[in-house]
Amino acid sequence: RMNHPAIVSVYDFGRTNDGQLYFVMEYVDGTDVQRMIAREGRLPPEHALAVTAHLCDALGYAHKQGIVHRDIKPSNVLIDREGRVKVADFGLAKLNTGQNSGLTQTGMAMGTPDYVAPETLMLGSDVDGRADIYAVGVMLYQMLTGDIPRGMFKMPSQKFQSIDPRFDGIVRRALEHDRDERYQSSLELRRDLDVILTTPFAMEGKESSAVLPKQAAPPSSAPGRTVVPSSRNPAS
Repeated sequence: RMNHPAIVSVYDFGRTNDGQLYFVMEYVDGTDVQRMIAREGRLPPEHALAVTAHLCDALGYAHKQGIVHRDIKPSNVLIDREGRVKVADFGLAKLNTGQNSGLTQTGMAMGTPDYVAPETLMLGSDVDGRADIYAVGVMLYQMLTGDIPRGMFKMPSQKFQSIDPRFDGIVRRALEHDRDERYQSSLELRRDLDVILTTPFAMEGKESSAVLPKQAAPPSSAPGRTVVPSSRNPAS
């Protein structure tokens, strides 16, 4: 049902003669964000911002189709050799139609523990797109710091002074346990990312700086190193 440049395409599906279910999906030649974090320790803020912006676009599209991914995490966000972001693995996705589709069991918590929103663990709670937004918050924190936000964690700019403190507010709101206090849509989150992108942050006694350099370096051909889009509109 979905056709979006930041979502891995599925071309066909069916059942083999011996009863095995299958689907045929787009091949993405590149890497994934989990491997990038493992290799680099953490990502430059401009890369984390670009990946998160494209992820918000993909989820915004999916949510409009009534689809909740439910397993957003770095290993499910692919980066091809051209620097394009592709969200993969909708294997746990839930179709919100207002009726029980029979595709998922009621009362079952699905997803990867560190990225699962609190309401997902509550019996009888209806999971919507805000659960994906929680996972995006975890992933953004991990890209910026190299760590998973567990317990009483420090905000990104507290761990690394080079990180724009405006990321702290985005992470904090995305990770609100009360989903009514969280971003209500990926578009809201994307708008706050755009503020960081377009408005340099100035601190008294320090040189003002933007997340992205004035002139982006030419993209490298190495997998996972080409996530910075064009300098004209890096997060679009």
